[in-house]
Amino acid sequence: MAIYHLSAKVISRAGGRSSVAAAAYRTAGRLRDDRQGLEHDYSRKGGVVHSEIMAPENAPDWMRDRDQLWNAVEAVEKRRDAQLAREIEVALPRELDRGERLELLRGFVQREFVDRGMIADVAIHEARARDGQSQPHAHVMLTMRELTGDGFGKKDRSWNAPDLLVGWREAWARDANTALERAGRSERIDHRSLDVQRTEAEQQVERARGGGQEDLALEREKKVVELNREPEPKIGPSANAQEKRGIVTERGDAFRAVQDRNAARQDLGWRQLELRLELVDRGRAFIATARERLDQLWERAEAAMLRIRERVMGEVERPQAGIERGEGRNGADDRGLVRRDAPDDMEARRAAVLGRDVDRSEVQAPDFGRERLAPDDPDRDRRDAILGRVRDTGQERDVAAVERDIAALDGEGRDQGLRDDLLGRGRDSARGQGRDRDRDRER
Repeated sequence: MAIYHLSAKVISRAGGRSSVAAAAYRTAGRLRDDRQGLEHDYSRKGGVVHSEIMAPENAPDWMRDRDQLWNAVEAVEKRRDAQLAREIEVALPRELDRGERLELLRGFVQREFVDRGMIADVAIHEARARDGQSQPHAHVMLTMRELTGDGFGKKDRSWNAPDLLVGWREAWARDANTALERAGRSERIDHRSLDVQRTEAEQQVERARGGGQEDLALEREKKVVELNREPEPKIGPSANAQEKRGIVTERGDAFRAVQDRNAARQDLGWRQLELRLELVDRGRAFIATARERLDQLWERAEAAMLRIRERVMGEVERPQAGIERGEGRNGADDRGLVRRDAPDDMEARRAAVLGRDVDRSEVQAPDFGRERLAPDDPDRDRRDAILGRVRDTGQERDVAAVERDIAALDGEGRDQGLRDDLLGRGRDSARGQGRDRDRDRER
């Protein structure tokens, strides 16, 4: 995985350091420090795969010689605590080959340092990382004074601005990502702190989940787990050298403690993510099963409703079919008894069964008490009046009119008796005997 690293520091005499010695070590070369009268030989040092000096076009040729360059820097600085050089250290993406890494580094150094007037002494190292893979990185030593003619002028304090360092960090991330993309790699680096990156990844998870993009949300959640770690402390060259010789150092212990905590945190994060995904899968399976069962129940309910409708429709249509064939309720021939408005009545019943609305202004409500009969039955009028029905003889008459006709013909007493006889209502013996005496007097 590509990692981001860019650090800046100043090489100063206050720490007893020499720019000549630093250049010799970083380039695995042999240089003589004229000010101290010392020779620094690191030619046996391995791991340095490339070194060069990059200078502005107006720089004299002698400044492209490493020995002369850094001895001139030592000579121009008079103070015991003088700042001699600035060093930039960057991690090169291991996903790129050597040629691609060198092209990336040259472009960055030229634009950010050399074009500003600095002279850069560049060295590329390929060490072995703790995971056993290559750990390519670069050391860039920069001069801190302006160039004036054939030598150095005054120091440019603007190069010490914190905003400039922030810009360098951002520029390196941008250039490295561009190189990775050009090489067809999916890895990317980020110059921001882990906290900022983790917060942004969490926000991306929420946005993806809110938009229904579950696959994208899962990828962002993995990124959150990876970013949930502490920054690893720097061991330093001295402690690192002791650790390589098997000597346990305090910085080494602090570094290993952070690594252990990060490993435990990563393991917990991955287990939590796997558990959540398992719960999500189970929930989806449960919802799918419940939906399938509900569909089955709905199909069964629809089938049952269809059978009920067919049965009800059969019960509704069977009496009408019998009337059309002339069959009465008791098997008698009722061809002379035809229900009025039967088609409209049937349509209303079908609509009620099927749940449709029927325009009652067009379909007349059924009146089972009204029948069409032959006009040659004198007792039918009386029975209809007694039962509250109206006989249809071509024009409708109400019950009160029929009762008045019966009363005019037979009188109140005979009509009451006829009603009792027709309805089969018995009267007590006293009233019966009185009625017999009245009939004898009439005779």
